Parts: sequence; C-alpha cells; structure tokens
Amino acid sequence: MRSFGKRAWLVALGLGGCEPQPTAVPVLPPRPSASAIADSPLDSGVFVSKRFGLRLPLPNGKSWKIDDHSSKWLEAKEPVESSSLLVRVWRDENRMTRDKCEATARSLRQLPIRDGVDLVDSQRIDLPAGFDTQLDVALMDDKKGGFFGFVLAFGGLGRRCFAYVYATHTSGRGADQAVGDRLAKIVEGSLRAISFESDLDVVLEREAGTP
Repeated sequence: MRSFGKRAWLVALGLGGCEPQPTAVPVLPPRPSASAIADSPLDSGVFVSKRFGLRLPLPNGKSWKIDDHSSKWLEAKEPVESSSLLVRVWRDENRMTRDKCEATARSLRQLPIRDGVDLVDSQRIDLPAGFDTQLDVALMDDKKGGFFGFVLAFGGLGRRCFAYVYATHTSGRGADQAVGDRLAKIVEGSLRAISFESDLDVVLEREAGTP
C-alpha cells in the first residue's frame, strides 16, 4: 500500500514517529442534510452560526452547503470532495466529560468509528477554550483503490459539550495524498480556527437524562 498520503498528513501537521498501517474499516459518514440553509454567506469562507455562537472557517468555503436548522447539529456537505461535517455545542442536565459528550453524540446519530482503525494523530486540544477535548484523525485504505479519512473531536466542560465530526472519501490515483491533504486542511483551517463569540445571541440546546 502506498503511504505518501499519510506522510503528507504527518508532515503537514509537523508530526513525527512511526506510521501505523491503516485498516480497511468503513467510515460511516454523517447522513445527508435535506436542504442547504445558511445563516450567513460563505463568500469569506466563514460560516456564522448564531445558534451555537461560533464562527466556522471552511476550506473552499463557497462549495459547502450548510444546514443549521433541520436538526440538533450544524450539518455541512462538500459534494465535490465527498466530504461531510457535523458540529454541535450543547448543555446537559448533568456534569459532563468528553467521553460522556461523545456517548451522547453517538446516541443521536451514526458517526465514524475508531474500532480497528490506526490513527495518524491523537491528542488533547484546548478547544473551545477550557474544554477537555480529544482530537483523533484517521486515514485508511478502502482496499478498492480509494481512501477514507475522518476527524473526531469531542470535548466537555462542566455541563457543556462540543462535537466536531468530519468524514471524506476519494478514489483513484493519488487518493491517499488527496485525503491526507483534506484532513490537514480541515484540522488546521477549520477546527483549530473556530472562534466562539460571546456577543452572539446563543441559545444552546439541552440534552436531558444523559447518564
């Protein structure tokens, strides 16, 4: 199996160490949104969600279709690159940890799984500020000439939760490099670049009865 794409990802983020061998595990992408409804134009490449009080930069911003109304998630799709993104910030009735926040998120919908997958990056990040957030990134061969990639970030602070889930897939020559580049861009250009606006009129949804 070619590993240039994975090396490109590691170099892009300045990571070292040995490269794990990817395992052919299917990624379950976020379900397609029924419509594309934007609260603000993406001419600048930044989507403003008043519901969640955040500014979300997106690589190739104009090509994304965003629905921030139809579900409990901000849902975005990039059809040209077969990429999907889910973002959510919420409160719970109980004190939460990142693991509890992830469990709640997975109870709401199907998300990419880590089981049997070798991660190319796994680290704690301070995002949103003060949250205990775990970032995991995977790049794997689908054994059919294509590559899958996903980014998972789940964080908790007090009774608040944060979730960011990105999935992408492509096939053909250079698929590994293409997916690796997308992963690097979405982490550095979107996830790490999110800003949370205290001056926005934020109404965070609640999840009751979370264990």
